[in-house]
Amino acid sequence: MFLFSSFDKAKTKSQLKLAMQRIGLLRNKKMQKVEAEKKSIALLLKNQKDEPARIKAEHLIKDVSTMEGLEMLQQLCDLLLARFALVETEKVCDPDIKEIVCTIIWAAPRCEVQELLEVKKQLIARYGKKLGEEATEDVKDNEWLNPRVVFKLMYRRPTDQEISQTLSSVAKEHGVEWTDEVAGQMDGYSAIPTVPDMPPLQPEAGAPAPAPAPTPGPGPAQAAGGICPRCGNDDPRCPQCVPAEVLANLPPKQQYTPSGDPLPPPSNPAAGPPPHGGVAGWQPQPSAPPPAPPGGWNP
Repeated sequence: MFLFSSFDKAKTKSQLKLAMQRIGLLRNKKMQKVEAEKKSIALLLKNQKDEPARIKAEHLIKDVSTMEGLEMLQQLCDLLLARFALVETEKVCDPDIKEIVCTIIWAAPRCEVQELLEVKKQLIARYGKKLGEEATEDVKDNEWLNPRVVFKLMYRRPTDQEISQTLSSVAKEHGVEWTDEVAGQMDGYSAIPTVPDMPPLQPEAGAPAPAPAPTPGPGPAQAAGGICPRCGNDDPRCPQCVPAEVLANLPPKQQYTPSGDPLPPPSNPAAGPPPHGGVAGWQPQPSAPPPAPPGGWNP
C-alpha cells in the first residue's frame, strides 16, 4: 500500500505562523551573537591583532547577512498568509504568489527553522514536485526567486574591501583607533613591476669618444623613389642603393678559410678582392701522387 502526502491547508497556515515566530526568535539570537562578535573584534583591534580580527569579521559578515535574510523571509511568510486564499482555491500556483512560494521552498533547508521545512512539504504537495524542482534549479537565473533573499542566505566569501569596511565600522563604533595596514599596503600596488630607467653608459676615463655614426643619405635608387633592381633595398653594402660615403665608412667584410676559420682583414683594402673565390690568404695545396699500379708494372 502506497501512502501519498496530501495538502493540509489548516496545517500549512499554522506552520507558517509558527515559522514566523521561530524566525523572530532566531533573529534575536543572531543579533546577540553579532553584538558579542563586534566586542570581540574591537578588543582584537585594540590589541593590534589584525589577522584574528579579519577572520572574525568574516563570521560577522555572514551572521549579519543571515539575520537580514531571515527578516526578509519572515516578511514573505507574512505576505503568503495574507494571500493564502490563492493557495486554497487555485491548484496551479498563481503568479502573484509564485515568487513567495518558490523562495520559501528554496530557503527552507538553508535556515534553522524546522516549521519552514513543513511548509515547504505542504507547498510541494499542493503544487507538485515540478514546482519544487523549478524553485531549486538554476538559482542565479531563476526569475521566480527573490534575489535579495538568495543573496543574503547563499554562502559567499566576503571580499577584502567588505572585511576592511566591517573592521573600520566596528572600530569607529567602539572608539578604537585603527588603521587598515592591508589596505595601505595595497595602495599604489601594481601586479606588473615597473623597471627603473637605466642611466646611459659612460665611457671610461681616458678612452676616446666614439665617432658618431654616419647618417646614410639616399642612394641612387632611393633618390629616384624606386627599388634597387640588384638587392631590393635589402643589402647594406649594395653599391647601387647605398651612398659611396657610407660604404667608405663601413668596416671590411669578414673573410673565412674553406675550413671555416676567420681570417684577418687584408692590409690593403684598395688592392681589390682576393683571388681564388674571394678568400684572402688561400693557397692551393699540392695534390697527392697517384697510387702505384698492381704488380709493380712500370711503363
